[in-house]
Amino acid sequence: MNAELKADSLWLIADVGATSARCARYRPSDRRIADLAIYKNDDFADLRTLLEGYLETGERPRYAAVAIAAPISGDDVRMTNREWQFNRLELTQQLRLEDLHVINDFHAVAFALPDIRNKDLAEVGKASAYRKGTRATLGPGTGLGVGAWVDDGERGVAMVGEGGHVTLPARNEEEDRIIQRLRERFGHCSAERVLSGPGIVALHNAMHGDEMKTSREITSGTVDPKCRATMEQFFRFLGSVAADLAMTTGALGGVYIAGGIVPDHIEQIRASTFRERFEDKNRYRGYMQAIPTYVITDPTPGLTGLGAYIRRRVLSL
Repeated sequence: MNAELKADSLWLIADVGATSARCARYRPSDRRIADLAIYKNDDFADLRTLLEGYLETGERPRYAAVAIAAPISGDDVRMTNREWQFNRLELTQQLRLEDLHVINDFHAVAFALPDIRNKDLAEVGKASAYRKGTRATLGPGTGLGVGAWVDDGERGVAMVGEGGHVTLPARNEEEDRIIQRLRERFGHCSAERVLSGPGIVALHNAMHGDEMKTSREITSGTVDPKCRATMEQFFRFLGSVAADLAMTTGALGGVYIAGGIVPDHIEQIRASTFRERFEDKNRYRGYMQAIPTYVITDPTPGLTGLGAYIRRRVLSL
């Protein structure tokens, strides 16, 4: 089928994290996302069952694009923070599709960055400049996703890797002690070990010795001084990792925070020292001050990015 006919065809798009999945129907020719459904992954035995259930709810698409929280390096896909795995070619046949594309979930968010509207952004702090250029994204959720939109002055390209698993940096003696406690418990202390839902629980334990069952107990515990201290440290670590990502990618166009945690706590991050830590790069303070930082408030940036991926990468529109 040629690109024009494919653009008029109906697509299934699905953004599958470790905890939940967002599914919708999409027609590239009109850029319309329709029939949004959000599922809890615990309610399904595997990805095939989840997607098949959605496909049975209405008109059946012939094509699909799935963004998934997993490294993608071939047709065999294994999720990092969930015991789901599949083969892309087998899943294509099982779902009776003509074509199925699978990309990393933050690869999809990276594709979304040029299309994010100002009304779907909440700025954290104030930058000294607002420029075009490469944009980076990271998002604490069940894990920590990282990506970037590399601006080459023409079409641009989405970059993705496993940046959530870089080694978490310490900036002072107290952070040295926190990371040492995490290393004693887990071994390597990655950024994801702290900057994620399970990471908040681990951070709280490392700081206070308290065993909490869920991150929500901590993120919503604003009257508890220990919980407040944990969240303040969480945002300091997030500022450090975001700053390193900005410097590594040259993200003059800004750093965009997505994921399932921070968009629900915008006032907390604004009141925190996140921006101060982000800018604190000694001789490069001026460089960092000129990079804006935003929280993406659009609840479905992965689906927006999948639409952009289909148009730009699959159809070359």
